[in-house]
Amino acid sequence: MNQMQMFVNGIMRGFCSFFVTFVLLITYGSACAVATFVENDFGTPSAKALIYNTAWFDLLHLLLVLNLIGILIFSRVWQRKKYASFLFHSSLIIIFIGAAMTRYYGFEGVMHIRESERSNTIESQEDFITILAKIEDKFYRAFFPTTITPLVQKKFHQTLPFEGDNLSVQYLDYLPAKDKMDSDRLKVKVSFKGESQEIEIIKNTKGENIAPFVLGETRFALDWGSRVVALPFFIELKDFQLDRYAGSMSPSSYASEVVVIDSKNNVEKPYKIFMNNVLDYGGFRFFQSSYDLDEQGTILSVNRDPGKIPTYIGYTMLVIGLLWEFFAKNGRFVRLSNYLKSQNLAIVFAAGLSMSMPLYASGENINDTEQMTQNIESQNPHMQGELEIPPITNESILDLIKNLKEKSKEHSERFGKLLVQDFGGRMKPVDTLAMEYVHKMTKKDGFLGLNNMELFLGMMVYPNEFKKVKMLALSTPKLKEVIGVSQEEKYIAFEDLFVGGTYKLGNYLEEANRKKPAMRDKFDKDVINVDERVNVAYLIYTAQALRILPSFSGEGDKWFAPSDAIASFDKESASQLQKLFGAYFNSFHYGLVENKWENADLALDALEKIQQKFGANLIPPQTQIDLEIFLNHYNLFKNLMPLYLVCGILLFAVVLVQIFRHKKADVLASRVLYWAISLLVLLHATALGVRWYVGGHAPWSNAYESMIYIAFASGIAGVVFFKKSYLAQSMASFLAGISLFVAHLGFMDPQIGNLVPVLKSYWLNIHVSIITASYGFLGLCFMLGVLTLFLFIFRSAKYPELDRTILTLHTINEMAMILGLAMLTIGNFLGGVWANESWGRYWGWDPKETWALISIVVYIVVLHARFMPKGDNPYVFASLSVIAFYSILMTYFGVNFYLSGLHSYAAGDPLPIPVFLYYFVGFTILLIILAARKGDLPSPKLS
Repeated sequence: MNQMQMFVNGIMRGFCSFFVTFVLLITYGSACAVATFVENDFGTPSAKALIYNTAWFDLLHLLLVLNLIGILIFSRVWQRKKYASFLFHSSLIIIFIGAAMTRYYGFEGVMHIRESERSNTIESQEDFITILAKIEDKFYRAFFPTTITPLVQKKFHQTLPFEGDNLSVQYLDYLPAKDKMDSDRLKVKVSFKGESQEIEIIKNTKGENIAPFVLGETRFALDWGSRVVALPFFIELKDFQLDRYAGSMSPSSYASEVVVIDSKNNVEKPYKIFMNNVLDYGGFRFFQSSYDLDEQGTILSVNRDPGKIPTYIGYTMLVIGLLWEFFAKNGRFVRLSNYLKSQNLAIVFAAGLSMSMPLYASGENINDTEQMTQNIESQNPHMQGELEIPPITNESILDLIKNLKEKSKEHSERFGKLLVQDFGGRMKPVDTLAMEYVHKMTKKDGFLGLNNMELFLGMMVYPNEFKKVKMLALSTPKLKEVIGVSQEEKYIAFEDLFVGGTYKLGNYLEEANRKKPAMRDKFDKDVINVDERVNVAYLIYTAQALRILPSFSGEGDKWFAPSDAIASFDKESASQLQKLFGAYFNSFHYGLVENKWENADLALDALEKIQQKFGANLIPPQTQIDLEIFLNHYNLFKNLMPLYLVCGILLFAVVLVQIFRHKKADVLASRVLYWAISLLVLLHATALGVRWYVGGHAPWSNAYESMIYIAFASGIAGVVFFKKSYLAQSMASFLAGISLFVAHLGFMDPQIGNLVPVLKSYWLNIHVSIITASYGFLGLCFMLGVLTLFLFIFRSAKYPELDRTILTLHTINEMAMILGLAMLTIGNFLGGVWANESWGRYWGWDPKETWALISIVVYIVVLHARFMPKGDNPYVFASLSVIAFYSILMTYFGVNFYLSGLHSYAAGDPLPIPVFLYYFVGFTILLIILAARKGDLPSPKLS
């Protein structure tokens, strides 16, 4: 008995070891990674059928939890008074219990209701085979779940009781859809009372493809698809409301005015369901999911979640436990901090990273516009008839550009302050529109020596001249050959793309658009990009982009371009507008030739008064307009980039002098550089605040904004959290500069846009700010790891300070990783709360959230590697911290630009893998190998 007990104890201790933990975690992370690529290539159902919803994946979860429970028991953390550690590790067990309850006992479906109609039925998300039968005027129904996808087909042979006999349904074959117009088909064999028949079922869309058949004297029907579930109450849709951004088709928000009708409980109560505002009734939760194209119906996500309470309890325990760990006297973080203090390196903590964050007069419009036009005409004799000044010819285009550069600056700046409504409905200065459009066409600033507004106005006033100017960027030699320009040309003219009225790119564009994004080569992408630049140029030449005129009638929030306004307004208003713009174009030409702009400025006065009078309800505060123009002309984030890099490199050089020359670093130089970096971080925070104010939402809603926020998190990590470690500060400053450099690469779009409805949530600020800031800390870990490996290479008796420096960097690296992993974990789980409160599920295995989970798993392995034999070593930790950062790169860049999903900025349209990435990986491997020769330095002993 004792031997058996010892054997069992040995097995338990073997299973409850960190070695088993690492095997399970690596297996788990690898399975999740494979699933994201399966989902991208074969769809979400295939990923769920192959991995996420399988018994072995559920077993893997269970083994991880059992392993964790065993380690907690054998390590007796509560006896060692490690209460914070016990709390947040135990929270994972509670979260698992809640997730299991949701997984096995929860329900998810969709309810579709049209206005003035009611419904009590839900379509399940899971697919079922449903058998309907009619026996002696009685109807019978039976069903069972199926998993049939293009990648995975789980064959079945189900036997169901029917009126004292058995009905058998057997899988025969699966025929996937050939194209979008086709549907999946399933062949089955049905047997009943000794008779059999082969049936082909088309996958249903809302129950439209039921397959009827007869066996003996019994009539049957088969249905394959979602199962219809009846609720004990009705939801009636009184009104569906869709709000769009002013003057655009982009949804700002949508909501459903409904009434819950429960006759059994005598309830008839109105509710309003909209994004982030959920209806809870009868154990079910209803979320605003989508709507019908005619805006007369709503689509509600519905779920029943018995695991919500334990899951939320687990989340709360996790957050409290992780925060507590930073202050627990016997916790790892405090012990690391004490070691640094013993090295005379004080660590200063911060409380947190996140920033705190008209009257329409009918009948007056025509007279006012007419009076404005008359005022201009009365003061400008040249405008009372056709100008005598000869038009500028093709030969004098250089003179035109010269005049624009020398004479139009002040006027163009004033024109840039007029407001325009973009096609997404956002109100912004014309200056912003000009910057966006000119950048789109030319891919640079200062093209032809003109600022963006000068070029924009020149193109609009002199379209025929500028159509001949080479200003549309292109790259591929094949496209240059197709268009018929020299291979040395970097730009083409608008007119180069047309011959005899035929668009040269027409056929190539159609062919490129027909291809799947992943199948497009560089030529296809260049064709699409050049076509986009052509369209942008056309919008400027025709002034279609210049939506600067509000409606004179006060109806609606749409603003109009001049030609649209003239075509849409009443005859008298249109006539006055035509005169006004004719007057402006003439006076602009006059001003450019004679350098007299008074009359052109009078036209701008008229346009400003029109905007103030008829569009006051959409005009933002003047401060917001001025700040946006300031951001356009003084790109603070781009200008901070070289300053961060220079300060980081200089501070690093100062520290190297101390290490390799056995001299104290220049204290004055170090302090000056520290305060310089601190000033840069302060300017960075100010710039983020300005962008927040200008955009009207937190500046981390797209790829560009999240990147500049990561740069801020990197900078503040060095300045605040590692104040006395000049090496950490130099790496943090360098990382901030690199992050800003990446933010301003060509594939990042710095344009401020409107938020989609789901992002209008306080959860956005909480979840995204925390999880994005974690990338800054983990990026700092990467930099510190690289630096540590470099120092390992140069270890020798000649440089005795190197070992002490390596141990210091190792300690800072581990502390930064604990902070980064805690933020990544908390941010990821808070994202689950956001998802559950917004659309009714914590976790949808979206590639972005899945790779964030994989990153958590990776960094858990890195932080716990010290429990493995030979794992408690600064060299091992530095190597792993460098390798681990590739999971963050995949989470941030790889998912956003190579995988499709809810969080994907490119929606599955992959970019070519940069060549430098291969060199980057090679450099990493070489660095780790070279450092290994002298990687025998033991970890510091913590008190």
